[in-house]
Formats: sequence, structure tokens, C-alpha cells
Amino acid sequence: MALIEIKNFKKSFQGHDVHKDINLSIFSGECLGIIGGSGVGKSVLLKSLIGLIKPDDGQVLFKNQDITKLNEDELVEVRKKIAYVFQNGALFDSLSVYENLAYPLKEHTMMTEQDIYQKIYKTLDEFGVLNAINKYPAELSGGMQKRVGLARSIIMDPEVILYDEPTAGLDPYNTKIIQETIIKLKNKNVTSIFVTHDMPSAFAVCDRIAFLNQGVVAAVSDVKEITNNNDNEISAFAKGLRP
Repeated sequence: MALIEIKNFKKSFQGHDVHKDINLSIFSGECLGIIGGSGVGKSVLLKSLIGLIKPDDGQVLFKNQDITKLNEDELVEVRKKIAYVFQNGALFDSLSVYENLAYPLKEHTMMTEQDIYQKIYKTLDEFGVLNAINKYPAELSGGMQKRVGLARSIIMDPEVILYDEPTAGLDPYNTKIIQETIIKLKNKNVTSIFVTHDMPSAFAVCDRIAFLNQGVVAAVSDVKEITNNNDNEISAFAKGLRP
């Protein structure tokens, strides 16, 4: 049974149909890539999974619960289980790296200050950014900001992580670190949804890839099938042969 199901999802902005009828299932422990041209609503779909955007029609089911029907207080509980990794890291500029990671733990857990410190220390060490613990976001490179943002997203041990273009603008070194981190989390049975234009990264980390086009899911395929069979819509998009 699917962990997340998107059923008959429809969304328009100012009379423009972005999603006409999206149907998609995401299974526990997998990494699903979502690709498509600019403006097809990849980020819209991600944001709908934590209630930041409501569909005009349709359902978004997480563990059989329709989150489109939840109020803000109820969505807080969902957002503890589904983490969102924003493109720019979305760190609080006025807080140090330590304070950025401590914030959700202080808000949503009963952990002691010592336990919070140990958890943050371990997490930053795993991400290779422990030397940034007392720095502020403005003092970090773009790659380090993204890695710290990812570290903050997993600090609450979510069941699902939503990645919105996590490798965009990164050099090969930082891209590889992000890829390795996603694979490590997947090996811990964390479910991932990976929105990207970076096809090499999609092929490196994803189990399946969904191709959005003209308001619907035009194709969904296992990565192995895509790489072994060049005659499909996803391969054509990856090669730049179709919009």
C-alpha cells in the first residue's frame, strides 16, 4: 500500500491550469524523482504534500489521511513527519547554524539542552559541516547552506523528505555529498521525493521517476527501465528531445 497518494489533483493559478489531473503513488522507503519542464508545477506538487498549497480539487493522502482537509494545527503534526528541503536552504539569517537546528527541537520536543546539543553535533558531523556550527548563514557558501538546510530538515527524524532542486547551482563536490546523503537516508527507510532538473542526480538516487507534462503524469518508470530502454518519454526528456 502506498504511503502517499495523490488522487485527481487539480490546481489552477489565475485561470491557467497547472495540474489538470495528477495521480501518483509514493511507496515507503523509495526515492521518487519528479521531473518536467519549467512551469509544470513540480514545486506546487511538493508544497501540497505539507499543506502549503491546497488543490482546487482532488486528494493528497498521507497514511490514508487526506491532508487537504486539515487545519493549520493538524498540519503541524504532519509537518513533523514530512520535511521540506527548500532550494536555498531557507535558514534563519539571524540565527547561527546551531540555533537553526535547535529551533525545531525546542519547539516540538521535550529534549534537554544537552540532548539537543549532542543530536545537532552528530548531525552536522555526518553532513561534514561541523565546523560551521557557530557560523551564520551569510558566512557559508551556497553548498554549505544547502547541506545545513538538509541537516535541519532531518533533525526531527521525519518519515518523508521532500527535496526541491537540492543540487541546483552546486559544484560536483557538493552535488555528490547531497546524493550520498539522500542514499544514506533511503537506506534508513526514509521515503524521498526528489524534484529536479539534474538528470544525472535523479538517476543516481531515485528508484522511480515520474514525468509531469501538460498537467498530468505523462510517464512513471523504474530508473533501471529508463536506462535500459532509451525509447521512452523520460529518456527523451533527459536527452533534451522533448519539453
